[in-house]
Amino acid sequence: MIDLRADERVLETERLRLEPLLPQHATQLFPVLSDLRIYTYIPEDPLSDQDALRQRYQRLAIRHSPEGDELWLNWALQRKQEHDYIGVLQATVSADQHATIAYMLHSAFWGYGYAQEACRCLLTALFDAYDLHHVDAEVDTRNQASWRLLERLGFRRVAFRQAADHFKGANSDEYTYELTSQDWQSGGRGGIAT
Repeated sequence: MIDLRADERVLETERLRLEPLLPQHATQLFPVLSDLRIYTYIPEDPLSDQDALRQRYQRLAIRHSPEGDELWLNWALQRKQEHDYIGVLQATVSADQHATIAYMLHSAFWGYGYAQEACRCLLTALFDAYDLHHVDAEVDTRNQASWRLLERLGFRRVAFRQAADHFKGANSDEYTYELTSQDWQSGGRGGIAT
């Protein structure tokens, strides 16, 4: 089993509090994650009700796969000053020393730098707590805002998959992005100018 080191910590940035995701977060996050715009480029839809979201969070709250070869790290994103929740952040840490990240923010909070701020904090926590070789992210090629965010964080595009998925009546081509620990460290911990 992977050593659980960073899974229970509250992480903080200047404007955000990243709380380890618990079933009770479903109450605050259900309206946030019901925003249909979030699901434009991902092959899922909002859950039908708060209880379904609570059940999902109950499964994720164990923070590791049943086999113990992956950590499932999830955070609820809360704005500190306003005390409101704006989205979620995820990282899956694998035994082969890499992680995959994902993020979802309500569309009302797009364009304000919250995703970049949260991801920068997450990447620092991941690279500091685990002996990772790299962190990956996959993104629909049509989701320009998301892949530009990854590039601002220092990720490099390493793969393109045509027709990687088919959902909502269309094919989805995907980019795979990678951030190596060496690039993270040499780039001033993701300090690429925006």
